[in-house]
Amino acid sequence: MSYGGNVNRGPFLNIINWIFNAVALIAVLLRLASRRMLEKKGWAIDDLFIILTIAVSLARAIHVSVAISKGFGRHLDTLLEENPIETTRLLRLLVILQAIGLWTFTLPKLPVVALLTRLFGTTRRVATVLYSMAIFLIVLATILTILTFIQCSPVAHQWNPLIPGHCYGRSINVDFGYLVGTYSAILDFAFALYPILQVSKLQMERSRKILIGSSLSLGFVACIVTIYKQTLISEIENVGDPTWATIPLEVWNSVEGTALIVAASVPLTRPILLMIGQGIRSLTSRLSSINLWSVADSLTDMPTKSSALSSQSPVTSKSGSAVSRHYRSMFKPGKKDDILLLETQRHLGGSDDGRSSSQNTTDGRILRTVDLEQSVTSIPCMRNDF
Repeated sequence: MSYGGNVNRGPFLNIINWIFNAVALIAVLLRLASRRMLEKKGWAIDDLFIILTIAVSLARAIHVSVAISKGFGRHLDTLLEENPIETTRLLRLLVILQAIGLWTFTLPKLPVVALLTRLFGTTRRVATVLYSMAIFLIVLATILTILTFIQCSPVAHQWNPLIPGHCYGRSINVDFGYLVGTYSAILDFAFALYPILQVSKLQMERSRKILIGSSLSLGFVACIVTIYKQTLISEIENVGDPTWATIPLEVWNSVEGTALIVAASVPLTRPILLMIGQGIRSLTSRLSSINLWSVADSLTDMPTKSSALSSQSPVTSKSGSAVSRHYRSMFKPGKKDDILLLETQRHLGGSDDGRSSSQNTTDGRILRTVDLEQSVTSIPCMRNDF
């Protein structure tokens, strides 16, 4: 994978960065809207965690864009020839970016843990274990953040070799990065597997178990990304061309962090998604009724052949008009005969009575309309009997 070509990888990173952050932001907004607008509930601790997480992710996205505008993604030699002072500032931004990147995959663990605790943490012991696992990752990320800034003395020696100083072996940062990344992948796997095991114990249809379990287990995607990203960590040792070599690592940092945010948000967006789906179905149903009504209305304006036949057979003409008026009245939008089923059922978190999840809504309605096509074909003039 070339990650944007051989001259400037920056635009490729910028596109990936903002696309995935936009998806994550939409997921978070839908989650918050579901909770506040539909469930009418106040802010919970997991909502505050997800707001903090998306704020850090967007801050990193802005930081990446600023770095790209200064040449991130191009070869270091070319940048030094063009503008050495601006390149020094860019290298400083990259050191800061490296530290911020650690938190884009660390902080999302908190809303995931809060969600799992709220859904399955029936005992304080479960909550304590889950939060302890996440807090330990935070401790590791804090240590690695400190090591990132103190690996050189003075700190400015990292981005400006002209300043006298020295740096300890960068392999320490790389090895500790492997430790943090590996532990993060283990947490992603564990937090994705745990809800599957819990949902499998519930008394409900298998299809519904699969739906709920899969929505709560999107962390498997982040786990796969983290494992692949481990193969790219060594690129931070490339001090000869860091503005070029670290682009792949930052691309997968963007994917990993936003994937975790989406995984923590999607399970709680179901209410508003059901409401949107219900609105689309209702609109489609009304449009179908209006179209069929127009068909019935057109029966009153038959072609010349129909007029000729009606003059020859007045009884048929009168009966046809009567039938037309009858079906016009029957097809009027909003008529109660159009509705066969009106069902309201709670979404995830409601009663698990074993009914199919496709019939569940959140204080919403599912409208099934009459099969009008059969009724239309029963009209004599539609059967060409006139």
